[in-house]
Amino acid sequence: MDSLLLVFAKTPIAGTIKTRLANRIGTEKALWIYNQLLKKTAVTLKEISPKVVVFYSGEHPNYFEPYFSAHKKIPQQGFDLGERMEGAFQWGFDEGFKKIIVIGTDLWEVNDSLLKKAFEKLETHDYVIGPALDGGYYLLGMKTCTPSLFKNKKWSSETVLAATLSDLNENTVFLLEEKNDIDTLEDLKNTPELYQGLKLKFNDRKE
Repeated sequence: MDSLLLVFAKTPIAGTIKTRLANRIGTEKALWIYNQLLKKTAVTLKEISPKVVVFYSGEHPNYFEPYFSAHKKIPQQGFDLGERMEGAFQWGFDEGFKKIIVIGTDLWEVNDSLLKKAFEKLETHDYVIGPALDGGYYLLGMKTCTPSLFKNKKWSSETVLAATLSDLNENTVFLLEEKNDIDTLEDLKNTPELYQGLKLKFNDRKE
């Protein structure tokens, strides 16, 4: 097996995840949303063939047992997101994988066809990227570790995608469909299935 999917996740603990969303809807509801995202990701992982490894931050990985019990879990290492992603990619290439893709757990629209397409496009392109509506990306794939992609970026900002593409201007890059990461209340409202599920769960008529 030469393909590896890295899943970046935080342990689902109230008050530590989805902080921007929690500031608007409260920590309990934000935790519920995050657990739905983890569940959706976990269902998708069962439908794909590449090796999956979860790189996590936060508390003990036992918190992930309802979702990722079948997958190896490794703590993230690094000062910022860039260092943590670089370390995860380097780990994968050191293990002998030839094609590596990383995703987070913020994408409600994640599905097996999206991930299969990403790995297929990596056969004929140097890199594959899934652009996010907020100016970042929800997926990044490569065939060789590229440290420049993880440096000099303002993470969690609207400049990440543009800066990354600038680094890759001499390479072949396939861009997947633009998708909506769930980070804010506005993102949530743009995901009607999840937003309505929240309102039903908590019997809310407003947010």
